[in-house]
Parts: sequence; structure tokens; C-alpha cells
Amino acid sequence: MLLDISRLRRDAVEINRQIDPEVCADLKDEYTVPGVTTVKGTVRRDKGTAVVLDVTVTSTLDMPCSRCLEPFAVPVDAHVKTRFVPVGDLAKVTAETVRSGEIEDGVEDRDLGLAEYQDESIDLGHVVREQFVLALPMKPLCQDECRGLCPVCGVNRNRETCGCKQEWIDPRLAALAELKKQ
Repeated sequence: MLLDISRLRRDAVEINRQIDPEVCADLKDEYTVPGVTTVKGTVRRDKGTAVVLDVTVTSTLDMPCSRCLEPFAVPVDAHVKTRFVPVGDLAKVTAETVRSGEIEDGVEDRDLGLAEYQDESIDLGHVVREQFVLALPMKPLCQDECRGLCPVCGVNRNRETCGCKQEWIDPRLAALAELKKQ
């Protein structure tokens, strides 16, 4: 989903886009996007050829729990503020920003990310996928108290109880256990 910035001027232009789940369907990630993703905010020209995108990405991701493998929903509500520059200008803009001290002086500049655009368009799909990856939990759990799967029989311990013996004996020490019994 490309955002055309060729006719963009200094005034902020409102953005309100709905991105279909098919945009992310080809991804081979550990999550799926079950519904529409909303990208809402503004875009404006900044200094020279730079463009500032200030949007909120709202969606829901479905992913499996890392303990019980049951699917659960992860809400995404991310604020994105990024300065886009033409391809090839990224190194130059970064060097100028550091040299001018812009990073230290303006609080607002510290909050800005820096990315590239090509052919007078910004790929909103890339921005959305980036926010999805940032929203993923390190250890996805359907609930804090998730009991996971039984390592012996594989039953989901959140729904059922099993009578499996949970004690594990190191096979290297089995001979000592037999000796102890005698």
C-alpha cells in the first residue's frame, strides 16, 4: 500500500487508510492479521525533500501461546513518527543531523525515526509490518497463569488434568537409584 507524496506541501495532510489483511498474508511470521488494520494521522513535507509521517497503527494480531499453543489475540496500537528521506540521502541526513546537534536540541527530533522513500511514495505496508514486529511479545502467553502442555501426554493443562508422572530421573543416574533402593 503506497502513499503518494509527489504533490505534498508543507501543510499537514490527513491520512486515514484501511489496510486489508491480505497485505500481510504472504508473510511467514508467527502471527496472522485477522482483520483490517487502520493507519490514521498526518503526513507533511519537512526540510527539503524530507517527509514526516506521524500516524497511529491500530490492529489485532493472532498468534499461538508459547506454552499451550492455543491461538490468542495481541492488540496493536502504535504511534509512529518517522522522517522519510529519498533513497541515497539517508547517510547524508544522518551526518548533518549529528553535526548540527539537532538530536540534542529538539525533544521532538529525538522521537523521530529515520527511513527512506523511493519514487515519491512511502510504503505504508512496510511501516505497518514493522509495527507488528515491534508489538510482538518476547514470550507470547495467552494468560499469565498459562499451565502449558503436559510434557508426557501433550494434554493442554489449562483445560484438562492428566495423571502423568511428572518426575524426571536422569538416565545417567539410574544405576545409582537402583543402588539406593537396595
